[in-house]
Amino acid sequence: MALLAASVAQADSGTLQVRVEGAVQRPAEYQVPTGTRLADVLLAAMPTEAAYTSGAALLRPSALDAQTRLKAGVLHDLQAVQAAADVPPSTAATAARLEAELIALPVTGRLNNELDARVAEVRPEANLVLQPGDRITYPTRPADVRVTGAVVVPCTLPHAPLRDAVDYLRDCPTAGADRDLLFAVQPDGTVQMLGIAAWNRSPKQALAPGATLYVPLPERDLRRAGAPDLNREFASFLATQPIASLPAHASDTSNTDPAP
Repeated sequence: MALLAASVAQADSGTLQVRVEGAVQRPAEYQVPTGTRLADVLLAAMPTEAAYTSGAALLRPSALDAQTRLKAGVLHDLQAVQAAADVPPSTAATAARLEAELIALPVTGRLNNELDARVAEVRPEANLVLQPGDRITYPTRPADVRVTGAVVVPCTLPHAPLRDAVDYLRDCPTAGADRDLLFAVQPDGTVQMLGIAAWNRSPKQALAPGATLYVPLPERDLRRAGAPDLNREFASFLATQPIASLPAHASDTSNTDPAP
């Protein structure tokens, strides 16, 4: 394949434009032939040693519609929980706070895909054909874990290597949370549903820097409100947020600011 060239010229019918930014040696708008694959432009941009590949994000315009519908569905369910007559006031109050939090989050079009250039190069399923308007961003490594959901106050906590996900709740107390489940949203966009009760306890799960823990609302309350999928869908929407899109919470107890 011909060497990729950075350009701001208008793409003709046989080319398209994609952007690579963040911790790369050659941040630019790249004009590439139609049919170019992801690894080609990643190798041209050259992520730096400081690039946090696990938190890199591929943002695709064609994914915006589905994620807009997902966000609208979650907002509808949060409102249904608040309006349900047989839902405890504490659950309704948490739903109201989560509604405000969700409204503030953008629809990004993020795809869950490998963004290590060499790995994508040898894995056909990861080496996607690029689409017009694709944007790839590489953050630097953060030093925190965020906790939100059914908690007293959302928290930003220092990341601790190998610390079990459940242990972070010691530093971010829950309030009216489901007693059986916890959702871990890893920085690459992977969502893990963890059992935390005696009867369904999952093996210990470490978090990567930049992960988000979503503490779910009680499943029984969601069923009463006719919103049984709310927890899973809220966690799925959090997974569409690049690291820089997730806000630092007021109860930040870390000593390091989130990566830009």
